[in-house]
Amino acid sequence: MLRKKLSPYLIILLGFLGVVAIGTGLLLLPVSTYNGISFVDALFLSTSSVCITGLATVNLSETFTGFGQAVICILIQVGGLGFVTIGMTVISLLGGKVGLSGKRLISETLGSSGKLNYKRFLLRAVLITVIMEALGFNINLIALRSSYSGGKLIWISLFHSVSAFNNAGLDLFGNGMLSYENNVLLILNTSVLTIVGGLGFIVIIDMLSAKRWKRFSVHSKVVLVITPILLLTGTLCLWLSELDNPFSDMDLLNAFFMSTMARTCGFATQDISQWKGASLCVLNMLMFIGAGPVSTGGGIKCTTFFVFFAGLLGMLRGKPTIVFHREISRETLIYAMFVTFVGFLYAFFTATLISVFDPTLSLTFIFTETISALANVGLSAGITPLLSVGGKLLLCLAMYLGRIGFMTALLVFKRRWNRGQDESVHYVQADIVIG
Repeated sequence: MLRKKLSPYLIILLGFLGVVAIGTGLLLLPVSTYNGISFVDALFLSTSSVCITGLATVNLSETFTGFGQAVICILIQVGGLGFVTIGMTVISLLGGKVGLSGKRLISETLGSSGKLNYKRFLLRAVLITVIMEALGFNINLIALRSSYSGGKLIWISLFHSVSAFNNAGLDLFGNGMLSYENNVLLILNTSVLTIVGGLGFIVIIDMLSAKRWKRFSVHSKVVLVITPILLLTGTLCLWLSELDNPFSDMDLLNAFFMSTMARTCGFATQDISQWKGASLCVLNMLMFIGAGPVSTGGGIKCTTFFVFFAGLLGMLRGKPTIVFHREISRETLIYAMFVTFVGFLYAFFTATLISVFDPTLSLTFIFTETISALANVGLSAGITPLLSVGGKLLLCLAMYLGRIGFMTALLVFKRRWNRGQDESVHYVQADIVIG
């Protein structure tokens, strides 16, 4: 009876929180670390892994044993697929049935209107993940064979493949990918894994099923159009901005890589703490926009940005917002504007609070770190380990809310979540001057 009263929004919120708690407990075990780890650092790493963010307060290769690294890898995988996806897939494989409450929960997680064949979708999502990570793993074996050998080569290749496809950005290299800025195969492999993971399972399955552009859904078309625009624009802006920076050796390949990573994967071949302010602004914008919905990426989502921008153009022209011969509903426009506004407001508020706890740190870097956490990216200017306990906890909350979504968090308080809106009562509309 209690289970039936719980809204899917609350289940999602508590589910992710439960996985974070389990991960924290496992990372605190003596077998997980060489010399122990504080509760706050364990909580931070668990949150970063489950929320596929990539920020870290400690060096993973030096702090965690093989067992601890395996725990982090599993947490990344669970966070990337989502605990709902994994749970429902296991039920399906065991021959169980997904009831109405389960389908509603999946709808909220996937952002679906309910038209999907859930069992087929979930199984395909898991299959796509396994195939992509296996391909990435084999290419990593070739790309990293000059640096590692034996079991270490196998483990690092696997960990890096899982982390890249799930847009996590956590690594076992010790210094990120700063030493691999000239490893073309590793850079391209990581970029492809990140881009495919960031497209979203709905888009990938649509591409495999429909095969022709005309048959793609409007959602898939929007993601496939806006993704290369963001990647190419980010590449050119970062490259041009860093051309005359004596502390940066940015070339087009690494500019493309960093533009790709800004879509919510935290690997870095460049030290962003040495970047110019203009480059950091571009980086923050790319991180804030993020990847596609129902993907392993974060941010407000590229579709939200597209709808927000298209809605503004439609409003200025005084015409309905038409995309690929379809009109975007008023509800969708409001949702996009809400998510964009609340996301920016929360980032500003969190950065301000962190600057109170850590007044000696650069406000520019604090804001970058906050956007990185909220958008589940993981790119860092190097100040995360220097944060106070209060600063680390604020970033934990930002990573958590960024992963479950602001709308999901707010709808937890929605009463009568399983009933439609009562349209029997209408009020006289108010005239309020805006602007």
